[in-house]
Formats: sequence, C-alpha cells, structure tokens
Amino acid sequence: MEPPERKNEILHRIERLQGLLREQDIDGALLTERIDRVYFTATDQDAHLYVPAGGRPLLMVRKSMDRAVQDAAIDDVVPLRSFSEILRLIQRHSGYLPRRMGLELDVLPMRFYRTYEKHFPDVELLDIWPLIRQVRMIKSSYEVDCLKRGAHMADEMYARVPQFLDTAETENDLAAQVEYFYRSHGHPGLVPARGFNQIPLYGHIMAGANAALPSNSSGATGGKGLGPFLSQGAGKGKLRRNDPILIDYVGNVGGYNADQTRIFVMGKLDPELLTAHEVMREIQDTIAHHGRPGTVTGDLYERALSIAQRAGLHQTFMGFPDPVPFVGHGVGLELNEWPVIGRGLKTTLEEGMALAIEPKVVFPGKGVVGIENTFVVTSSGMERLNRFPDDIVNC
Repeated sequence: MEPPERKNEILHRIERLQGLLREQDIDGALLTERIDRVYFTATDQDAHLYVPAGGRPLLMVRKSMDRAVQDAAIDDVVPLRSFSEILRLIQRHSGYLPRRMGLELDVLPMRFYRTYEKHFPDVELLDIWPLIRQVRMIKSSYEVDCLKRGAHMADEMYARVPQFLDTAETENDLAAQVEYFYRSHGHPGLVPARGFNQIPLYGHIMAGANAALPSNSSGATGGKGLGPFLSQGAGKGKLRRNDPILIDYVGNVGGYNADQTRIFVMGKLDPELLTAHEVMREIQDTIAHHGRPGTVTGDLYERALSIAQRAGLHQTFMGFPDPVPFVGHGVGLELNEWPVIGRGLKTTLEEGMALAIEPKVVFPGKGVVGIENTFVVTSSGMERLNRFPDDIVNC
C-alpha cells in the first residue's frame, strides 16, 4: 500500500476495534502481541499499543524507536523505558485513566500480566482477544489482494514440484527445494499461528506411511519429522514409487498466508486412495457451494462429515487415531484465524472472511490424501483463490 492508503487501512481497523470496545464498556485495549501490533500499526517493533475506546491510539516503543517512527501508520509514537511508565503515558495521551482495560490474555505471558497488575492496581484487566479476532476475520480488499498473491505464489511452487521430484530422494530433500523456491520468491520464511507452543512452520511435506503417523500437530496430519525435538512435517523418509506425497505448504505475500495442499505420486496410486481423494474433493466443493453469507460454520462441518460417513471414511476423516473436529479455518496474518468450520460452532459467515478448506483422510500404513484451497466469502458465495488443479499429479 502507498502511505495514505496504508494509514486509512490501519485507522479503519482501529475504528472497528474501538466500536467493539464501546459495546463492551471497555475504556481501552493494551496490545503487546507482535502480529496484533502489525495489524493495527503496520510495524512489528517491540512496543505496547494502547487503543482507547475513542480517540487516537498511542504506540509506546521499547525498540526500535527509529524504525517505529519510520514504519508505523499511526501518528502518536513515543519511547517507553519501563512498564511503570505505561499508565502515565496513557493518562497524558488520553487525558484520563482507564477503569476497564483489555489485554490479549490468550497469549500474554503471566510475568507481563503480574507486572500490569502491580502497576495498574485500580484498573480492571479483561480479555479482549475475542474482539480482536472478530475484527481480524473480516478482510479488506488490500488483505484479499495479499492472499490472492500468496495463492499465486503457491500455485507457481506446486507447478514446479514434478521437477523437484526428479532429484529429491527424501521428504527433507523435497522440503529444501520447496522452501528455497518460496524464499527466492519473497516468502518471509515464517507462517505464524496463534497459541502457546505453536510452531511457525511452512507446512507439512510427508510421503506414504510417514504421513499417517500420529503427532502433536494441531491439524489433521502429522508426519515423522526429523526427531523427537520436531516430530511433525518432513523427515528423512525416502520418497518411494506409488506412495502418495502430500505437500501442505503455505504461500505468503505481505505477511498474509494462503494455505494449499496437493497430492503427488511417482507411479500409480492405490485405487482405494484415488477414490478417497475424490470424496475429499466433493467435500471441499460442497462446502464452497454452500458457504454463503449467513451460513453457520458448524452446519458446513456436518455436511462434510455426512459425506465422509456416506463414503465409509468417517473413522479416519481429518486424522487418525486423534481426528480434529474441523475441516476449515480462517487465514490471514496468522494461519489459524477465525472463523473455523468445525463441530458445533455457531459462527455465521460474512462477506470478506477468508478460509482454508482442507478435507483429508488418513490410511494407516499407506498415507494421506485430500485437498486444501483458500477461499474468500463474497456476496454470491465462496471465491477460490488457488488455481492449481485439484487432481492428483502423476510424476
């Protein structure tokens, strides 16, 4: 974005958050998490961002002040030497002390929280992460454009995979080539995910039986990984003929993550797996067809599950032996944003939401098949951003 457009974008995001703060009778929000600071200021410098329920936000910078002044899309940027200064700076900026103040309690370290308790003894501290997620799950035209370019980056990478497989002998060899392609095309090398102990991996590359191994991954697939220190994703397993090779790697442009999965095979895939892959495509297409504004995400999940049940795949649908209760998730600056297409969830789809739909099915001892593409909810339905074909690619 050019500077004026960038500033307008950021101010619009802040105004949306301020409206939600006023609805909840919260005087302001103090944001410290890096991605939230990027979203609301356009800079990732070490800082505290105070967003009052009304008026101008204040960025209090620990390091680097010079970079923050250069990059931030808000006007009020001041140095912060210690946490004990925060309340004084807020009062001087806003003209009053907050009675009720929101914090990102989903990720805030307890040490920080105890420090705030000490320095803000008369302030009621509340969790405003649900409000932040509510703001962030509706994408602007700028954000959708970033997602489209990220999807295009992924499309270009997937088109090169047959060439990569000519020389790759192991999962890790293939991962190295895929990651080199991404980095050489501007990928930042990180795919942030919200939550404690989330690993910012590019994604998963795994082949054959390794793909069907259980792991600590929060998604449907795991992989063997490189050892007990990282027991998911690509490992040293050989790429063998006739095994399904799953590549679930995220394109990223401007910090925005477009998720995509494809299956490749050197030779011929087991007919049972081919049939199952077509069922996963049917699930994806069904969700995309019914995913219109006003649709409840939990209802879309039940449609997906009913198709898997009808095909006799429900026992290993979305993981085995520990299936995950979702088939789609929001994407944006983080990989696991709202909304989620999952069991029992009541979120209503709205225009501007961006989601990755990822139906997958596990065959223990054989591998995993499935599909994933990134979509944006429009007034007329879901627009698919990825263009690479959904077919299994024979190499």
